[in-house]
Amino acid sequence: MKKILISEWVPQECLTPYEQDFEFTLPTKEKRAFSYDEVYNMIENYDGYLILDNDGDKKLMDKAKNLKVIANFGVGYNNIDWKYATSIGLPVVNTPTTVTEATAEHAVALIISTMRGVVRYDREVRRGIWNSPNFSDIDCEVYGRTLGIMGFGRIGKRVCRKAQGLGMNVIYYDKFRANEEVEKEYNVTYMDFDEVVKNSDCITLHMPYIPENHHLFDKNVFEMMKKSAYLVNAARGPIVNETDLAQALKNGVIKGAGLDVFEDEPHVSQELLELDNVVLTPHIASCTLKARLGMANEALAGITGVLKGEKPKNIVNPEVLK
Repeated sequence: MKKILISEWVPQECLTPYEQDFEFTLPTKEKRAFSYDEVYNMIENYDGYLILDNDGDKKLMDKAKNLKVIANFGVGYNNIDWKYATSIGLPVVNTPTTVTEATAEHAVALIISTMRGVVRYDREVRRGIWNSPNFSDIDCEVYGRTLGIMGFGRIGKRVCRKAQGLGMNVIYYDKFRANEEVEKEYNVTYMDFDEVVKNSDCITLHMPYIPENHHLFDKNVFEMMKKSAYLVNAARGPIVNETDLAQALKNGVIKGAGLDVFEDEPHVSQELLELDNVVLTPHIASCTLKARLGMANEALAGITGVLKGEKPKNIVNPEVLK
C-alpha cells in the first residue's frame, strides 16, 4: 500500500475516500503540524507528500528517495522548488479551482472594508472614539469607482463579477490577454500595466508570484497611482515591496491598502502594524470550511491520481509524466 505524508492535520472525512488504497501519516488535531525537521526525518519512506504551510525544497526532495508526487495546499506553489522537482521528474500538484470563490469574496471584502474604513471605525469605537463627521473625504463609496484587476485568471474573473455587482467599473491587465469573447462576456476593458495603475481607484492583485513579479509594486508604481487610490493584495506577499508600501501609505502617496499576504509570513512589518489606513488579515482568503475541505480533496485527488498512473488536471508540471 502506497504511503502519503501530510504536514498538518486534516479532517478524517478528507481521507476516508482514499483509505482503502493508501496509508496516511499526519499529526493529531492537538499537535496540529509537523515541523520541517520532523518531515525531513520521515519523508524517505513516503510515496506522496501533501504540504500545508511548510516547504518542499531541494534538500527535502533529495532525502525523499521514494517520493513520486508532491502537492501544495493552495493555488500558489512558490514554497515548493518546482523547477528542481521538474528536473528530477517529480510531479507537483496544487489546488487551483477550489479556492476561487472564497478568495474572490475575501478580496472584495478587503476592497470594501479598506475603501469605506470599516476596520478603522471599528477600532475607534472600541477605544471610545465617535468619529462621525458630516462632511469628510477620509473614505469613499465603491459604487462608480474603477477597479483595476492585475491578473485575470479564475480568481480575477470572479472578483470582476462581484465588483460589477457593486457598481464598479472594471479594467484589467494580464500578461496573457483574454480573447475578445471573454472580454465581452465579462464587460471588462484591457489596458497595459501602467494604464491600469494610473486609471484605477483601487487595484487588486491576483497574479502568481514568479521571479519577474518580485516587488512588482514598488515606490515607482505607487507614485504612478492616484493619490486617492487603494491597493489590495490577496495573491502573494513578495509581489509588493512592503517597505515602499508602508512609506506610500504613511506619506499620502496612496490612500489605503488591504493585505491578506505578506513578504515574510507570519511576520508583518512594524511600519504596517502602526498605520491606520491599512487592513491586515493573516492569509485567510480561502479560510472557509467548504473551501478548505475542497482544497484537501483536490490535493489528495491529484496525489492519488499520480500514484495510480493517471494525469490529474491539477498537475503543475505535466511534462514529467510524458
